[in-house]
Amino acid sequence: MQDYEYIYTKLRKDFGKYCGFDDTDPKMLGVVETNVEKYELYVTKNPANYQFTNVPDMAEHSVNTKRIPINNRGQLHVEGGWPKEIEYSEAQETNKWRRRLDKDPAFTGICRSLCSDVTTYLDQNRTIDMFEDYFHGENVSHQMQTMHASTVAVFKDPVGETDTRHITKISWHPEGPHRFVASYAILRFQRMDDSLPRMSFIWDVENPNQPSGELNSVSPLISIAYQPKNVDVLAGGCYNGLVMCYDTRTGGGGSKPIAKTSFENSHYDPVYDLVWLQSKTQSECVTCSTDGQVLWWDTRNLSEPVERVELTDGSKDKPKVMGATSLEWAQEAGPTKYLVGTEQGCVLALNKKPKKPIETSTWFGLETKGGYFPHHGPVYSCKRNPQQVKNFLTVGDWTAKLWLEELKSPLMQTANAPSYLTCGGWSPTRAGVFYTARQDGYVDFYDYYYRMNEVTYSHKASDYAILSAQMQSQGKLLACGDSNGTVTLLELCDELWQTTLQEKIAMGLIFDREMRREKNLDTIKKLAARGGAQTEEGQAQAKGIDEASYIHREKEWYRELGIVAEEKDFTISFGDH
Repeated sequence: MQDYEYIYTKLRKDFGKYCGFDDTDPKMLGVVETNVEKYELYVTKNPANYQFTNVPDMAEHSVNTKRIPINNRGQLHVEGGWPKEIEYSEAQETNKWRRRLDKDPAFTGICRSLCSDVTTYLDQNRTIDMFEDYFHGENVSHQMQTMHASTVAVFKDPVGETDTRHITKISWHPEGPHRFVASYAILRFQRMDDSLPRMSFIWDVENPNQPSGELNSVSPLISIAYQPKNVDVLAGGCYNGLVMCYDTRTGGGGSKPIAKTSFENSHYDPVYDLVWLQSKTQSECVTCSTDGQVLWWDTRNLSEPVERVELTDGSKDKPKVMGATSLEWAQEAGPTKYLVGTEQGCVLALNKKPKKPIETSTWFGLETKGGYFPHHGPVYSCKRNPQQVKNFLTVGDWTAKLWLEELKSPLMQTANAPSYLTCGGWSPTRAGVFYTARQDGYVDFYDYYYRMNEVTYSHKASDYAILSAQMQSQGKLLACGDSNGTVTLLELCDELWQTTLQEKIAMGLIFDREMRREKNLDTIKKLAARGGAQTEEGQAQAKGIDEASYIHREKEWYRELGIVAEEKDFTISFGDH
């Protein structure tokens, strides 16, 4: 193929003169007068929207790349490694060849040299990668990650007053994490007049600026709760002891109560806790107050309570009334079982059977001759473990204690916190996680599935004292209400709410182990006391029942660690566990 080329030429003189540019003064060539009639036809747009792009326009083009020839070829894999004179399909010939190789000393040496090389490569392959996530996708990655929580939204009290109201109780909507209700009150007995606001608010998580609903009452609400089945119904306990029932479907968004109790048949102290019961009518609830009463109500008729019980310490001579500060009921633990936390730091178990008087079954933590001491202050929270309902948590003074229904002494308890504890609860999804709130604004999370000796994660939720905290049913969101009238919504990391398949079983084994330990200690203590009552020899024999075994195991443990301890180091006293 021949290329054709032609060059056009032009002389320099045919281009003309060079252009000369000089600086000159401006000259007015003419004036265009304004046409008022045409100017009035224009309309000023505000705002004016313009669309433009800075991507340059390019012409369409295409390029042919070099083609790579591709061929399909087959390959037949057969048994190899045999000499040409050996037919590998004949078993007799191959066996004869193998026997000859086994007798050859050179073949054995070659195999040994190959084994050493292969062993080296296998050891390299088995080398542990310390940065590899071996449990990826197994829902246990939180062992290697740092716990954290983030603030999703802040809900401030829309009522601005000189005296800031407290968040006394928070209740989540039963159908999801989109809404919750918070009760507002000032917990000062000398500060209660007509000038105080008495409304509480329903908040939408997506709109923290304005509440989605308002609940008015004759007295500030101290406790509030959604009905679990009929989510449009709420019930709340007031500062003056009344119980209010609300329905958000009524006019005004349910701001006014549809029913309320009478003064003569209600509590005469603030209603500190309210719990809905599961029934066919979906209208039964129970309340407790520091007046020492626990009342059962039917919201269809609030003129008087269905049942009433007075909390006393059980003494026969002069029974002392115990004020109630917290209440717990769970259908899984038994429809007749109730737990009541008191101002004196003890927990009372009630048994309410149909058509029978209410029985006081057990006092947990009541100070007796056995040496079981309660909290050094009111029990602000009493919550059952959702996965292990026989175990429950109590929060008071500076510690949180874990109890079992079968024992009067706590199974476990946390170390003293830096500040006074105000509330707490269990995670609804993880059997080994619970949280406590403090007066210095921190929320502590404990994960007993992985460690029991310290706080797993501590988060600063507010600059004020946190008075109430409630975790959403999915376990991912935690609402914290403080003494400044602000609700802080926290979103927890996956490690604090995602559960594993074996956690429930493992926590059950841990609680059983601690239960057996407490029972053994009680048995040893009773035997020691019984032996002391008879003879000193019997007391020494009772003390030595478990002491010898303990000393033997202690020596074995030190021996495994390579520590040589003297005999005097194993002197142990079993007088008090």
